Amino acid sequence: MTTEINIGLEGVLVGATAISNVEGDIGRLSYRGQDIHALSQQSLAAVIALVLADKQLTEDEAKAFDAWLAAESELGAVELRVLEQLGRGLHPMAVLQALAPITDTQARNPLPAFLPKELEKALVLAAKQSAIVRAWHNLCQFGSLVELPAGLGFAEKLLYAFNRAQPSAHAVRALETVQILQMDHSFNAGTFAGRVVASTKASLAASIGGSLGALSGPLHGGADEAAVMMAREIGSADQAAAWVSTALANKVKIMGMGHREYRRLDPRAAILKPMARQFCEGTQYQGLMDTLVAVEEACQDEFGKKGKEIHANLEFYKGAVYLALGISEPYFTSLFACARVFGWTAHFFEFNQDPRLIRPRALYIGK
Repeated sequence: MTTEINIGLEGVLVGATAISNVEGDIGRLSYRGQDIHALSQQSLAAVIALVLADKQLTEDEAKAFDAWLAAESELGAVELRVLEQLGRGLHPMAVLQALAPITDTQARNPLPAFLPKELEKALVLAAKQSAIVRAWHNLCQFGSLVELPAGLGFAEKLLYAFNRAQPSAHAVRALETVQILQMDHSFNAGTFAGRVVASTKASLAASIGGSLGALSGPLHGGADEAAVMMAREIGSADQAAAWVSTALANKVKIMGMGHREYRRLDPRAAILKPMARQFCEGTQYQGLMDTLVAVEEACQDEFGKKGKEIHANLEFYKGAVYLALGISEPYFTSLFACARVFGWTAHFFEFNQDPRLIRPRALYIGK
């Protein structure tokens, strides 16, 4: 009898979740039963509350929660001293992973009463991920921290720190939309890694550290950076078709094209692609955007010859949006982490409602 091994666990049910639903056959994604298209129109704070607490906030509550998240996204003296001692060549994802276990989760201000008190420390840990990214970028690029004006919102602080200037409301809305689109995605590699760590009764910080490690890989969170690097390598839109043909002939994986879960268009990409076009048009990134579009069209043409359908996923055009917002390639995945950390946190709490040590079997093939 032959024993079948499913190394990638495709289609294997390993748990249940009420947080997000990926319906790949029909190209739909929802958080807590709400479609991602509708959610992308809401504020970032409102969607965080929905994902973590299954709570629908009023407009005033969402504003109050955003202000709380902004206030908590500041590092203490010890955390800053640790950052200052790290070698500047470290990738931001390695920095996030290094600081996860030592992050102080004591809130500066009480969590708003309309959210569960037991989430307070977890939300401080999650909010501080963006503070770590901001501080690391400032130390590496400017040699010191950028002083932020008072009254900035949670996403607004990120953009201000990267650009050292007040971002437009349009830019803040774009960043919030991107972060909403990538907040959760069922049992992806990073989320499942976090659940495995959580199953050992490890802390939330340890679970987040495991998720960060998984997200750092180019087959998971690094595809956005890889897609931009690919477009730069190709050089221009008129070179895309030849490059794609050669890449496919040599079995080179085209990062950001296709998705294991979606048999149709990734609904997040459907939202992000026109945003990328809008932000890149007339800027230094228009050529890069044109090249990305040409690569997708060439891939669709090549796969169409074989009767197959393929589309760009979320990662493919996300880098173009980030670049237009003043965020450079090394920080793409870390901003992904700043959004996905809220999903990871929700999964940590959900898993611990009925925990069980995750311990699969292996087929021994040695002597």
